Amino acid sequence: MGYMNPMLQHNEDSWSANSPDPFEYHRHTKSIALWVTVAVLAAVLVALIYFGYRTVKTQNVHIKEMFADPQMTTALKQRADAAETRIRDLAGDWQGMGQRMTKLETKVAAQLKEGRDYADMLAQRLHEQVSAEMDSRTSTLDARLRQVEADEANQRAQLTQMQSDLKNEISTAREQREENGRDLTSVRQQEENNAHGVASLSQKLDRRRIDFEMTSGQNRELLPGLTLQIQGVNPKRQRYHGTLTLQQNQRTLWLRDQSVQEPVRFFQAGGGEPYELVITDVTKKSVVGYLLSPVKADSAVAMGEQAVAGNSTRE
Repeated sequence: MGYMNPMLQHNEDSWSANSPDPFEYHRHTKSIALWVTVAVLAAVLVALIYFGYRTVKTQNVHIKEMFADPQMTTALKQRADAAETRIRDLAGDWQGMGQRMTKLETKVAAQLKEGRDYADMLAQRLHEQVSAEMDSRTSTLDARLRQVEADEANQRAQLTQMQSDLKNEISTAREQREENGRDLTSVRQQEENNAHGVASLSQKLDRRRIDFEMTSGQNRELLPGLTLQIQGVNPKRQRYHGTLTLQQNQRTLWLRDQSVQEPVRFFQAGGGEPYELVITDVTKKSVVGYLLSPVKADSAVAMGEQAVAGNSTRE
C-alpha cells in the first residue's frame, strides 16, 4: 500500500486531453521545416527562370549574334546542360527528401505505436494494481464478516444453551418444590404422629393435654391463672414470640424467637411437676399448640378455686 511503482506514477497534466502528443508535435515540426525548405528551393528555381528569361528578352538583339558565334552557342549549351543537371539534382534531392519524409513518418508512426503500447502497459499495470488492492480489501472485509457471523453463531448457541439450562433449572426447582411439599407433608404427618405419641406419653405420665388454637395478638387463658399471648409470628421460619403470664407466681415469661416443636417448661409456685407449652404450627394469622399440665396440679388448682368459692359463700 505504501510503495508505488514509479512506472505507474504519472502527471495529470501529461495525460490531459488538451496537451499535444510529443510524437505528433515532433512530426508536425519536421514536416513544416521540410515544406519550408522545398518552398525556398522552388522560389529560388522560379527566380532563376524569371531572371534568365528576362535576361534573354533584354538581350534579344544579341541572340542571333550569340547563336551565330559557335563558341557562344557551345557556352550556352553547356550552361543549359548545367542548368538541366542542376534541375535533375534538385529533382533527385526532392525524391530523396520524399524518401526521408517517408522514413520519418514510418519512424514517427513506430514511436507513436510504441508510446501507445507503453501507455496501454501502464494502464494494464495500474488496473492490475487497483484490482489487487481491491481484492485485498475485499478479502479483509470478508474475513471480518465471517468473524462477525461466527461470533453471532456462538452467541446464538450460548443463548440456546442458557435457555436450555434455565428450563432445566425451572424443572429442577419445580421438582424440588414438589419434593419439599412431599417432605413437608411427611413432616406434618410425623408431627401428628409425634403429637399422638406425646398424648399417649402424657397419659402414661398422668398429664393432661390442653389443645388450643389462637390468632396472633390474642390473649388466651389456657388454665386458671395461666395466660398466653402471641405477639408476632414468622411462618416462613416457623417461629413466634410472645408472653406467658403466671398469675399465681405473679411473673411473666418472655417467649423470644421460639421455634415450633420446641417445648417451654415452667413451674408453678410451690414446685411440683413441670408444665410444658408446645407450639406445633405457625401460620400468618394463627398458631396451633398444646399445654401439658400435671393432673395433680390441676386438681389442686380446682380445689383451691372451690375453697375460694366456698369462703365467698359463707361470707
